[in-house]
Amino acid sequence: MWTFGNLTAGKGEKVKGYLEFPGIHEKLPAFLINGAEDGPATLILGGIHGCEYTSIDAALSLGRELAAENVKGKIAVLSIANPASFYARSIYVHPEDKKNLNRVFPGKEDGTAAERLAYFLTETAITPMEYIIDLHGGDMIEALVPFTIYHKGENEELAAESSQLASAMGIEYIVGSTDQVGGSTYSSASFQGKKAIIAEAGQQGILDRESSLLLQEGTKNALRHIGNLTGTVEDKPTRQLNTFDWYRADHKGLWYPAVAVGDSVKKGDLVGKITDEFGDSIKEFYARTDGIILFLVTSLAINLDDPLLAVGD
Repeated sequence: MWTFGNLTAGKGEKVKGYLEFPGIHEKLPAFLINGAEDGPATLILGGIHGCEYTSIDAALSLGRELAAENVKGKIAVLSIANPASFYARSIYVHPEDKKNLNRVFPGKEDGTAAERLAYFLTETAITPMEYIIDLHGGDMIEALVPFTIYHKGENEELAAESSQLASAMGIEYIVGSTDQVGGSTYSSASFQGKKAIIAEAGQQGILDRESSLLLQEGTKNALRHIGNLTGTVEDKPTRQLNTFDWYRADHKGLWYPAVAVGDSVKKGDLVGKITDEFGDSIKEFYARTDGIILFLVTSLAINLDDPLLAVGD
């Protein structure tokens, strides 16, 4: 019998139910797929950010599709990992404490709402598993090209295994990140020795079926790669990027990008500017390195320290 928080699944059984945490009013919809044969244990997350709808749709579709007879080992799917943000349509942050859930892992048992959720997700869902596949997409004001991220830390063997997991997703761009922003699922999990990745597809809070399918097919291929799912592994070409350079606003104002996602830039190229409310330029931003625009904020309104874009090289 497999026990996952308050839920259980016997050998060869698939169950669905709500994962509950003490002191947290949200209940997280969960699928447990316990294969008849032994194998690895994988957690699939969707909706860490509540308005990244392709990730939620992809995780939900996977939870419904995966069958115990095709699974070796255990797979847990949490399709809406942040229900409060989902139903409040709250971009980036938890509506109760205004904190970004993917910046506070591994969380605090006695912390704020997002910190408590991160703590119980870590203790209940991440710690018991070997592999973590955290599905994301562009939030309501974010455009992006599909890419995957893994943590490039001091443990070279773990980083190599996580890189291989990311490669098996079959998404063109792979970023080995040192996690400049901190507190993410994949970096926190890697510190526990887990093979962990984030996969991004879709943008601007739109439920894009093509992007959802990209995440679904990529996840299934990754599960086959690690021996968690039966079937043939497909080998798709990918491009490894070694840096993931975030640009942030150092002024409040109006944001005018000079680039689009997928563009190639050279060091010194203008990538955007912030103006005041009268249209006068406050700050121009220039590429610090050569690279690809992976992520871009599309909101005209920008606050101090908001993300603007990210360049991968």
